[in-house]
Amino acid sequence: MSELDVEAWERYKAFRKAIKKPIKEVSESAAQLKLQRFGDDQAAVVDQSIANGWQGLFPLKTQKSEKPVKTDAQVAKDNEAFIRQQDYAIKGWELREPNPLGKLRLCEALLARYTIEPDADTPERMEWLKQVASMHIRACDPKDIWNDPHVLGMIRQLFGEPGYRRIRERATH
Repeated sequence: MSELDVEAWERYKAFRKAIKKPIKEVSESAAQLKLQRFGDDQAAVVDQSIANGWQGLFPLKTQKSEKPVKTDAQVAKDNEAFIRQQDYAIKGWELREPNPLGKLRLCEALLARYTIEPDADTPERMEWLKQVASMHIRACDPKDIWNDPHVLGMIRQLFGEPGYRRIRERATH
């Protein structure tokens, strides 16, 4: 194990004192040992803790690397896969959910997936989903939509407040 970086230790102690959280005598040796375990990174660990206002000493946070850029071939392959998934979904929707409200519920589930796991293709997928949802909204009884909070939430997310108001007006008149 490397030796304690005394300068880094003194900076850390001064920081803890400045934030009115001085290191207690009983824990000083344990904190020194912890700092020592960071080896050549001791000064950087202390700097990180001070910069972030952290009371403790933590391993250095590495910067997240940028996502690699896809090649044209990879993008084309992804697009083909998306089209196959759309075709499969449409066929499955016809078999599983023969009514428009059921299809809207599937749209809502797909919206949740696109929202939770966004990627570079998400805007195009959201536009496609908006078109599919529009088609099923027109085919569905507005009162059924109005009584389903999940579908209403999807409508508000996809079409904003104007879309929500249109459903409310259609359902209450």
